[in-house]
Amino acid sequence: MGQGAGGGPQPRGGATLAQVAARVGVSLNTVSRAIRAPHTLRPELLGRIAAALDELNYVPNRIAGSLAGTRSALVGVVVSSLFHSEFAAVVEALQTGLLARDFQVMLGHSHYDPAREAGAVRALLGWRPAAMALVGIDHHRDVSRMLGEAGIPVVQMWDVGGEAIDSAVGMDHVAIGRAQAEHLLARGYRHVAVVGSLRPHDARAHKRCRGVAQALAAAGLGEPALATSAEPGDPDLGGRLVAELLARHPEVDGIACNSDAVAYGVLRALRARGRRVPDDVGVVGFGDAEASACLVPALTSVRPPRAAIGRLTAEIILARLEGAGPRQLEVAWDILVRDSTARGSTVSAPI
Repeated sequence: MGQGAGGGPQPRGGATLAQVAARVGVSLNTVSRAIRAPHTLRPELLGRIAAALDELNYVPNRIAGSLAGTRSALVGVVVSSLFHSEFAAVVEALQTGLLARDFQVMLGHSHYDPAREAGAVRALLGWRPAAMALVGIDHHRDVSRMLGEAGIPVVQMWDVGGEAIDSAVGMDHVAIGRAQAEHLLARGYRHVAVVGSLRPHDARAHKRCRGVAQALAAAGLGEPALATSAEPGDPDLGGRLVAELLARHPEVDGIACNSDAVAYGVLRALRARGRRVPDDVGVVGFGDAEASACLVPALTSVRPPRAAIGRLTAEIILARLEGAGPRQLEVAWDILVRDSTARGSTVSAPI
């Protein structure tokens, strides 16, 4: 990343409309119409221009005229989900930290879709943000290229298990999956399964699943039974998946869920089938949602440090804008041990 005269990141230019027009073999005005009034062009021509925009990673500049070379007081943020407000505390703490320097957050949502993420990143970059933050460290190469060429601070949040574009602050999700399984094994459960939403592009969920498998292998046990779906995780999905799981693997006595929302449905379905929790089956979730401590039995769950991730992201962005170098920070998390894994005892404490 280039440095400006004051030590901060220096903006770099991307592809121009003229370059896009030359690639397609049309006028500059035609390309401009494709962006501003796409309904006025033939679908075939619009498709060719859209392909060229993608190939050249063209980012429209929403700040016109004399401000074209400046940065706004915005920080673009792309989260992968707004479902059950998974990242609400992260964004809130991030915005609170940025307000100290009068920066505002502009939010995008990818819904775990690489194409939608690329579109959100491109749209936000068009507003010339001072910095960008996005969930995850594994992204499509077009997203990584756009952000790498933007010449602004970029912080990848929630995960640190890979190579960062610039800076990163988050958790080791493979270690989290291992900890979920190791906790179940330590409580005497031996036939462990993974239940939950496993979207193709949710790298964090796949890493946690891999961690569960690693823990079972280290204990000399077989692969975990899997009951997963690409659908969004909610209680109904958890109930359906655990019903399918028990039909195929009635021996399962420990379940690692990749979200608390899924775990709620798992607990409900186990009760309906006469499986006692925690005596017959232990259940551990991920996310430690507010309701998890209020269930009967209360749900053991991994508590991510949401507010800390948001606060540290803001600190890194502000430091980068002052000329500091990139940083990668791994943050600590807890397993809140509750009744859903308390075979023979009642506990409620972090480990």
